[in-house]
Amino acid sequence: MIALPPEPSTDRRVVVNWIRRGGARRVDVTKFLALLSTCLSECLTLCFVEIGYLRVMARYFPSVALILLSIAPFGFTQDSKAPNAQIAKGADAKSKQLAPATKARVVKIAMADGMRFDPPRIEAKPGESLLIRIENLDASHQPHNFLIIAPGQVETVVREGLELGEKGALSGFIPRHPAVLASTRKVIDPESFFELPFTVPPESGIYGYVCTVPGHGLLMYGALYVGVPMPPLSKDSNIPQITMEKGLAGGGRRPFVQRMFLPNSGPAAIGVALPGAQNICFDAGSCRLRYAWRGPFFDGTKYWQGKGSELGELAADPWWVSSEFPLKMEGSDLTRVKFLGYNLLDGIPEFHYRAGEHEVFQSVVAAGDGVEIRLRIPTASGTVAYQKDSGPYKWVSPQGKSIGEQILVPAAAAARFSVFVQPAPGVGN
Repeated sequence: MIALPPEPSTDRRVVVNWIRRGGARRVDVTKFLALLSTCLSECLTLCFVEIGYLRVMARYFPSVALILLSIAPFGFTQDSKAPNAQIAKGADAKSKQLAPATKARVVKIAMADGMRFDPPRIEAKPGESLLIRIENLDASHQPHNFLIIAPGQVETVVREGLELGEKGALSGFIPRHPAVLASTRKVIDPESFFELPFTVPPESGIYGYVCTVPGHGLLMYGALYVGVPMPPLSKDSNIPQITMEKGLAGGGRRPFVQRMFLPNSGPAAIGVALPGAQNICFDAGSCRLRYAWRGPFFDGTKYWQGKGSELGELAADPWWVSSEFPLKMEGSDLTRVKFLGYNLLDGIPEFHYRAGEHEVFQSVVAAGDGVEIRLRIPTASGTVAYQKDSGPYKWVSPQGKSIGEQILVPAAAAARFSVFVQPAPGVGN
């Protein structure tokens, strides 16, 4: 331990020399604070009794400031044998125990028009910390509440909410029930939001969230999947049918076009929901149809909620899968392709691309149990061969002739022709 700093009355040049020799690098805290207290007491006494405020500050402030500034970067050194050292160690241990918890993951849920939550379902890990931001965007300007419910108890809680009657308005129509794990504690007015912190229970299961405003709970509910996989949206019995359709790309509208990453396709996939129940995937990168499936359109929830790298989920397996670019032309090489865009004709896209030296226009419409592929090659200079995919399919072309694994279309008819493909008789789709 080195000597204490000079007395306050010492010339500040002496203080500076003391600092330069390292006197401020290692200081006994108790003695230093006592010295500082004495210094300040003397300053105040002189200030009011002897020499006045300004003279005191001019004399003592530079020395005190130099000492404090020199100590700040290095901190105080505690004697390892002193009681203060043990207190410091205890404080360090306590601070580690009180370290801040993992930051909560933000989940956004909208109260949308048509008595529904968007998204209608979310995933979480057991024990995960969530901050659920619920925003009332209902175009009908209705108030809603939000409750998280234990597995299998949504209908019970909805009934409890109805039984509140007129008194329900006082509690935001939120019943007191052990199955209610968290809630907004009040209704959320239109164009308002509520942030609900929620720690996911450690038990895996399918939890529910619901609005219990009278008349809302029968339609306005969703599912929180904890530690269990979510089924395809179109097969999820834990959400309302109307909400399921709204949750699909296009919200159930047909025809509808959606660009998104889709399974078994390149990154430039384009999904098309055709009138009726048929859907197709067109790969703009390779300028060809990839597959067709029947039923609801695909679910893009994971894609929209993630970072744009997730795949859309098909509602059903494809009934037809194309294996290669199907067009060949006598005397021409069509293997080099370039996508040029598409135009909408009554809501259905007509894809435009270049194959070799020829421009091709292609669209698809629903036809019976299958689809009709409509093609236009205005500059066709030779017979066009359309390659049929192997599998349980039936192929027909009014303008062409089926020979082996190909449909041959004369050059004169290639300016506008169609190829029909559908499941073979007796094969389900």
